[in-house]
Amino acid sequence: MARKPLPLKMLQTLEAVVRLDGVSNAAKELGVTHGAVSRQIALLEDWLGRALFERDRGRLRPLDETRQFVAVVTDCFERMDAALGRVKTARRRLKVFAHASFAMYWLVPRLEQFYAQNPDVDVHVQTRQTGEDPASSFFDVAIMRGAEQIGNWEGSPVLQESLTLLTTRDRAVSLAARGAAALMGETFAVSDTRPGEIERWLEIAGLPPLQKWRERRFGHFHTAIMAVLNGQGITVGPIELTGGKVAAEGLLAAPFPQIVAAGPRHIAYIDPQSESYPIAKRFVLWLRDEAGAI
Repeated sequence: MARKPLPLKMLQTLEAVVRLDGVSNAAKELGVTHGAVSRQIALLEDWLGRALFERDRGRLRPLDETRQFVAVVTDCFERMDAALGRVKTARRRLKVFAHASFAMYWLVPRLEQFYAQNPDVDVHVQTRQTGEDPASSFFDVAIMRGAEQIGNWEGSPVLQESLTLLTTRDRAVSLAARGAAALMGETFAVSDTRPGEIERWLEIAGLPPLQKWRERRFGHFHTAIMAVLNGQGITVGPIELTGGKVAAEGLLAAPFPQIVAAGPRHIAYIDPQSESYPIAKRFVLWLRDEAGAI
């Protein structure tokens, strides 16, 4: 059964008149004229089909049942005001959709910095595997790699990858001392999700094509990285995504950081028509600041 709309403006006026003991005081609090308050009371009495006050030479005296009713209205208004305050100060959730490697190696390690600047926001990171259709999930921000796009959404470049050789720190020290030619005989950990990147780096390094090397293939880049960390070969990957492990944990290292191939670009997409646009835009601007706007 449909709920009948409540005359909230009339009820607000009635509550003020009874609580403040008079039309003049109510008009002052509500910021309206004496006549406007009187009209709202008359409209409410007409809406209810009964009088709410005794008239005594222009003065309104609320009936007993009116006072009882207004006590309920006052309580409701106070509870509504408290609830509105909770809604206003509640943390807002922002759902971010990103490739697993970007989320794991770049975004998540930096999120505490975003929270420090935006304590009113909770970021829900949903990872995406290459080839997964982003349209199958709801999100506020989609961080895509390469030429991928999201319809007519607003796109902002966030990060430009630079590809270099990666291996364990101890292995990197040995390779760096002997030069790139010492790589011959190594095994490459190749990921299906980043095709062509090892080949591109080998070409820039002046080394034989990938077909001349031993390979171990993995479905995803983060799996290939795990293989490298466990001594199962070397790989090529983006400095920007693995820098946290290189610098902070000392697990990965780049033996030839001067040999770099251009990698794909990451672009953050947001829907300009969405209610979440203002907060999503704030998040994207933070991403750009963290990456260094390109």
